[in-house]
Amino acid sequence: MILLDGTTRAVMEVKLGAGAHGEQFAAYDAWAETQGVPAADRYLVSPNHDPIPDGPSAWSRRLTIAGLLGGWGRSGDDLARLLSARALQQLEQLEAEATGPANRASIVLSDALRLRRLASLTQATAPSGTVFAVRQRSRSGAANICAWREARDGYVVAEIQRLAPRRGTDSPFEIRIMVETPEATAAANGALADRQQAWLARRSFVWYAGPGVKELVAAPDADGFKTGKPGRRGHSRYYGYEGGGHGSSVVLHDIVDLSDMVTAYAAALNYLTTYRAQ
Repeated sequence: MILLDGTTRAVMEVKLGAGAHGEQFAAYDAWAETQGVPAADRYLVSPNHDPIPDGPSAWSRRLTIAGLLGGWGRSGDDLARLLSARALQQLEQLEAEATGPANRASIVLSDALRLRRLASLTQATAPSGTVFAVRQRSRSGAANICAWREARDGYVVAEIQRLAPRRGTDSPFEIRIMVETPEATAAANGALADRQQAWLARRSFVWYAGPGVKELVAAPDADGFKTGKPGRRGHSRYYGYEGGGHGSSVVLHDIVDLSDMVTAYAAALNYLTTYRAQ
């Protein structure tokens, strides 16, 4: 909250990489009402104006973190100005990591900001009928963007995240192209993937997407399915989740930047429209 002469004048929530969680904004709104703070003076502040997952539509997005810190830089207090300058330096580094080569990212927060920006840019141009998951986190808690389309025999899914998110930022990103049945069982999903194996293959997507995407993909002529001995968990042939989609992995080169990732993921979303039930 922002106090002036002992009176609450504004409410401010700062989000770097996280989305809204629980009923936090409902609680904030209820408290703001008791303090007489109008909706126009409730601010949701982030590094840019990209949508915040589950964020409140009525809160103002006019102010960015850079704008907020810039105001401190005009303060008459020496410490406030010093803190503003150092925080702005950190923010500029974070922005560079979020938009530059993926292998230059040093913290997981950079990935969260990168994928939030990617979601905003690709959702704006996605084919009609594409649904984006509101929760931009994988089951392991890593930053993750997932979108799908309904099909006659279930769903087709395109997901993007770090290949091994538990290891942090020292691995490449991957796109998973998957199919999922309404039953959402491993057996049913595996059987559907068997029938759609040619469509799911990495090489099929790359052929559809063209040379601009092919140069971003590692081993573009491979099928993208699992090789070697089956593990104890998951399908022996396909990447995916227990009770979730099954399909192929499209690994991106670790030097791709945000623009490259937008190109590749937008192509995957368009590729979903070519699916035909069998």
